[in-house]
Amino acid sequence: MKRLVTLLVLVFFAITLLDGESIFTKRKGNDVREGPGSYYDLIISLPQNTKLVIIEKTANWVKVQLPDEKTGWIAANCLVAQPAGKNMARLENVWSSPKASKAGIAAAIKGFGDKYGKTDPGNVDKVLAYSGKGFAGRDLAAFNNEIRQYNSKNRGRVRLGDLDLGVPDYDVSLPERQIGVGIAARLVSRGLLDNQDLRRYVNLICATITENSEIYDEDFTVFVLDDSKVNAFALPGGYIFITKGIVQMCHDESELAGVIAHEIGHVIRRHGLEEISKRAANIAADKAFDELDQEVGQTDDEKDLEDMIESTYDKVLHPRLIKYELEADKVGAVLSANAGYDPFGLVRMCGRMASIPKDQGDIFDATFMAPNGFVERSDAIVKFANDEFKTSSAGATMQNRFEQHRIQ
Repeated sequence: MKRLVTLLVLVFFAITLLDGESIFTKRKGNDVREGPGSYYDLIISLPQNTKLVIIEKTANWVKVQLPDEKTGWIAANCLVAQPAGKNMARLENVWSSPKASKAGIAAAIKGFGDKYGKTDPGNVDKVLAYSGKGFAGRDLAAFNNEIRQYNSKNRGRVRLGDLDLGVPDYDVSLPERQIGVGIAARLVSRGLLDNQDLRRYVNLICATITENSEIYDEDFTVFVLDDSKVNAFALPGGYIFITKGIVQMCHDESELAGVIAHEIGHVIRRHGLEEISKRAANIAADKAFDELDQEVGQTDDEKDLEDMIESTYDKVLHPRLIKYELEADKVGAVLSANAGYDPFGLVRMCGRMASIPKDQGDIFDATFMAPNGFVERSDAIVKFANDEFKTSSAGATMQNRFEQHRIQ
């Protein structure tokens, strides 16, 4: 709830500011876009305490003049009235850094891939090119208005802050965008579905979900893999992959929206970064033990003990990963409901997936989700939805619109 109150204060603050007044960025990275929405192209990413001049305002976005006198739009929740600390003197050098620009971000991402030798530059280009959504603000407004025509008793019943999930525990120094694009480039190599209409459709659903929530300024891109397996992946930096198979399993738009909202939940809860942070610590510990083994040797009995420890670790790890899924399901249901969708769409999908074995693991773990994990998820989301949401006038399913985009 505290996060929601903070957001409302910031939005009110942005509305009451006068045109021509100065304002400052508050985050480590603050994206400036070509229009008032996270789906508009990125112009530049600004460091904390960059001084900007207000030109125009909407409810959630502010058009500003940048230090080089160019203009762009920035989210109201990136702004504060006064700079934090006394580091204004170094702003000019930070501003002039090419790493702050869109082109510089792309170059940094490619450099990250080259450094680790796992990312094909051509696939990185494909990921970055695909990140253009293919629709404008008026298209999203029309798409959203069709949903609003349906009565929903669940819109606004629960907000993200009401879930009280705590602060994500991860290494904040991790390069989120670079990691995300590096992994996305490898997934892209599996083959994207050649269907521009579906690509636009799933990204309109995604933008509708975020526009109607506290995370309206976070940028997400949905990719559809040409894969008949039922699967979905959420990557750091907002890259979401769903398979052709999971789209085909959906019966209406609210179910597809629930799947996408669930993956958004993984991203905003930083589950991928949290798992990478924990795995990095384990890898560091493993290296220390490897060095010790080289010095003193390892007996067969010790190897048996090591295997037993590894097996026990996997059993301990599985509940932690289940925890991520349960969190993402709650977030997904709330985001769906607040966008005007029937939140029970996600409930139906979880029930359907619980009835099939999962033969392919999560991107971060080869044994991520055993079939009984889906049963646990299904039981938990059924209880959560029944406790929090109304079943009558639950929200839009948009089945007719979904049928227009259905793939065989």
